[in-house]
Amino acid sequence: MLYWWPLVKDLPIPKPKTVIIELREEDVDMFFNCYFEEVDGGRGRGCEKFRGRLKEIFGGLKKAVEVLGGYPVFLRTDYTSGKHYSYRDPLYRVDNEKDFGKVWFLICECHEPLDVHFLLPPRPNALIVREWLNIGKWTNIIDRYNTVEVRLFIKGGKVVEAYPYYHWSGIEERLSKRLGEKIKELRRDYERYVGIIKEDLDVLLKYAGVIAEKVEGYWSVDFAKSDKGWYFIDMALGEYSWKPRKVHTLQL
Repeated sequence: MLYWWPLVKDLPIPKPKTVIIELREEDVDMFFNCYFEEVDGGRGRGCEKFRGRLKEIFGGLKKAVEVLGGYPVFLRTDYTSGKHYSYRDPLYRVDNEKDFGKVWFLICECHEPLDVHFLLPPRPNALIVREWLNIGKWTNIIDRYNTVEVRLFIKGGKVVEAYPYYHWSGIEERLSKRLGEKIKELRRDYERYVGIIKEDLDVLLKYAGVIAEKVEGYWSVDFAKSDKGWYFIDMALGEYSWKPRKVHTLQL
């Protein structure tokens, strides 16, 4: 996000207000080194010293919340929000100062401890605090993978593909056995979800096209529909971005 956000932050498309708090390399070292002490309630000498710096970081988060107009806010790093991890209380939602403690889990459970990219994103370089969006849901049958989001791919200044962010192929694979007969009802809800995207596809193509004209290369760009309309919320290198089989693409 530290690469692409400066390129798109002033483009004339809706996007959440955003505050970036950059982390020092030694900050990230100490988060990983002290993580298990934090979880277990230990107080090692080196980690105790880190608490002074941690207070500064949390102070930066508090100021960011004030700039954005108060709680709740959306929390992520420059690489991930951890939204695909199975936490009952989402890591990305901050409702009060006590929730700043989620930073420990977000950094240490959702990133590789070394500067590599194997199963998880590499070490983070920043904490990102964003305006909270009330994103619509396309079904109430499931409580995850149910927000109205869409992913488009851009390349060479054009939009080349578009998919529902939560695609049926992945949903069916994960949930068909658990839901049983309810999977049919979920499928009907999913068709309405696709309908919402198709109805607004011209707007989404316009927004993604603005980004494509500004950012070179092959990228995925994600949008979510809030109670105020569609917002551009994320992007990533296309070769690292999930997409379903070609046959499932939306007709552009």
